[in-house]
Amino acid sequence: MSAQALNPDELIKSGLRSGNRDIFKSLFNDLYPQLTRYSTTITADHETSRELVQDLFLDLWEKRNSFLIRGSVKAYLFTAIYHRSLNWIRNQRLREKYRNHPVEIHRWFPGITPPDNQDSLLLEAIEKEISLLPDRCREVFSRFAVFGEKQSEIAVALGISEKTTENHLLRARKILRGRLKNFR
Repeated sequence: MSAQALNPDELIKSGLRSGNRDIFKSLFNDLYPQLTRYSTTITADHETSRELVQDLFLDLWEKRNSFLIRGSVKAYLFTAIYHRSLNWIRNQRLREKYRNHPVEIHRWFPGITPPDNQDSLLLEAIEKEISLLPDRCREVFSRFAVFGEKQSEIAVALGISEKTTENHLLRARKILRGRLKNFR
């Protein structure tokens, strides 16, 4: 296929895959301000939004050989920053919840206690490990533990049975306890 037959999105995608820095720089310069503004409408934190967008572009560059974008590159980036912004909010809520209610840590992870004055290290470890859970398991756990939804509400929202919801919660708890055993 000749370069003239490719639409602009295909040119961008092939340019990124081939490591064309000029195309990447042009894409960054064109979309960075828009993506930052969009993320800021979600996070209400301009500096955080700037970091999220920069991380998105960094990931795009680092994974340029393996990423798969169907359709518009711009739509892909806006969708990606939307999800990153929501994840940031979820993580902030989680931090806030555990900061304000440290007893929650012990409810979910009995026997796990942070070393003296290192609550933030435990929170970071919990956040990291939650982010590594399988997608559905993480979503169920976050809805239950962070947002306080009931198992029945989660089941209806996700279109799964209550038993499946319970299994995801048990699995998340088992995985997280195993991964956080260093804090025992």
